[in-house]
Amino acid sequence: MAGQARPGAALSLRQIEVFHAVMLTGSLSEAGRMLFVTQPAVSRILASAENRLRYPLFVRVKGRLQPTPEARRLFTECERIFDHVGRFNALATGLGAGGTGTLSLVSSPSFSEWLIPRTIQRFREKYPGTTIRYRPLAFDMLLPHILLGHADFGIASMSPPANASVAAEEIGEGWLGCAIPHGHPLASRMRIRAEDLRGHLLIGYEAETPFGRLAARFMNSGESPLQPDIEIRATPEALALVRQGVGVALIESFGYHPDFQRDFVLRPTDPVLPHKIQLLHAANSPLSTTARRFATALRQVIKEAPTATP
Repeated sequence: MAGQARPGAALSLRQIEVFHAVMLTGSLSEAGRMLFVTQPAVSRILASAENRLRYPLFVRVKGRLQPTPEARRLFTECERIFDHVGRFNALATGLGAGGTGTLSLVSSPSFSEWLIPRTIQRFREKYPGTTIRYRPLAFDMLLPHILLGHADFGIASMSPPANASVAAEEIGEGWLGCAIPHGHPLASRMRIRAEDLRGHLLIGYEAETPFGRLAARFMNSGESPLQPDIEIRATPEALALVRQGVGVALIESFGYHPDFQRDFVLRPTDPVLPHKIQLLHAANSPLSTTARRFATALRQVIKEAPTATP
């Protein structure tokens, strides 16, 4: 429209930075020292900013720079920008040091007995500023939780999933064991064969779960297949029943710790059935530095675990 002033172009981040420095110092030379550039460079960038805006930001009064009313209004917004920049840099530095931010993980319930808690304790000792969100989840909920972005990664006992959307990284190996109450006829045995379980109350798992399939391999290894008398979904439920003396249960080796021996004993199966422990995350979302550090701590805890080998 005729007679209407045309709006100026947007400023670059560098121009905003120079304007901010001049406002803070009140001098082109001091702003140059603050930004580690020469006074002529500051003058050129400031002139180009005014050129874009099509109005002056500073005027000279008795040889000194004085901000215009427009500059004073812009400076209020500029302070907010640099406050956010400061917070951004603090977060970026903290994430690199593993000392801040949030880590969200999920795992198979069997690892909630002690493996993940022990790893969290070790990790927090080194990186106390990191907030951790942890959820043990059944397998049918674990992968969707990761793929929907509700967790940075998950830990599960399984073969690598045949899903291009999921990246899997082997971080350890467990084995199938048999948890037996004290005083049970099988408690004195050093290894447990499938035939040894015949005639004893057996606690087992739903067949469609990864651990259920591993347990089924063992229960089908005798003269005739065994069927569980009580079917549950996860190791913590199995251990609760074993502690009550209800029966024996096949469990993931890292669901057991020697501290539990006051309640029951753990015996490896014969044959020994190993299984891989996988770290899972969305294929399109690489692990953060903080997540990698947690994985390193987890590997170390697995390596040192009393049940690392049968």
